[in-house]
Amino acid sequence: MLNTFNLLRSPGGIDLVPEICLRIAEHAIDEEPKAAAVLLSVSKNQSFRSLLQSYETSITKALSEHDGRLIYVNSSEPLVLSSRIPPGNATVSALTYEWYLEMRTRSSQLEYLTNHEITQMDDRINGWPTLDIPKGELRQHERAFKRRAFCLLYRFADCTAGVDGTHSIRTAQAQFLECLNEVELSTLGCLVEIIGQGFFNITKKVLFASPLATLGSTSTRIAPARSSSQPQVTSLALWNDLENRTREKMCVFEDKVQRYGPYFAWSYVAGSKNRNRRPDLWAQSELLQGLSDMNAFELGYTMSYASLQSVDSWNEARKLVESEMKSIGIEA
Repeated sequence: MLNTFNLLRSPGGIDLVPEICLRIAEHAIDEEPKAAAVLLSVSKNQSFRSLLQSYETSITKALSEHDGRLIYVNSSEPLVLSSRIPPGNATVSALTYEWYLEMRTRSSQLEYLTNHEITQMDDRINGWPTLDIPKGELRQHERAFKRRAFCLLYRFADCTAGVDGTHSIRTAQAQFLECLNEVELSTLGCLVEIIGQGFFNITKKVLFASPLATLGSTSTRIAPARSSSQPQVTSLALWNDLENRTREKMCVFEDKVQRYGPYFAWSYVAGSKNRNRRPDLWAQSELLQGLSDMNAFELGYTMSYASLQSVDSWNEARKLVESEMKSIGIEA
């Protein structure tokens, strides 16, 4: 059990003015958003807890109103999805201590993903993006694009906050997409495609580093068996099968990113660092469930829903995104 303290009184026994206590609490929460829960739990003084609870809205409003870190995390929405494990239908309401922690957590995760290889925008195969500018400047434009795109992705996921059931969730997301203009839709779609390709590249890198990579260098064809009419499955066939399976997982990964937002991508690539909650294990289980659902659809057991992956004109979308990247200012 945590030790409790009277946080309205100094160690020397002097009663503190509530305004001073609130300013100290606000500073502590600004430094570490988890401090709100800690302060509420360690104080044995009911008056202090009541004070923090009474000023919850004003404190979180003051902290978030001019915080540049919260520009791209959908902080203007009154109800958003929570980053709990598993997220499920958990939501948080705006201007609460839990909401402020959620916004700051999103900000950190956004910066992490922006600099991670899963969002790397270096498509050597398709030669995209094609902006003819110095590499350093291009990276800055890409960074600005990613931040804006992540904001759209948060909005896309948060539009399902408080909505239950697959059909209702898909309907809410379809309605959200219908409200986007052409540039916004292209921006969101390209980000999902970038993340999906990043997942594919990371997964292939892991496969090439596995013992199977050695096997893959020993044979390049499927040879007929000597004593059977069935062909021998050589390493090339095995690699092709693995690549096809990886592409299936990529499709599921993209779908889950649309459902849960950037949090799903972060959970997959960085969740193992949180040894208590292990969001990476949740992300992996969601991938397995998604693959099972895909198989069920292919067998005709379930219905499919339209999504960003249903869009065919990605070349046009990329052109719109490049044009937008040229026009947006470079951010620090």
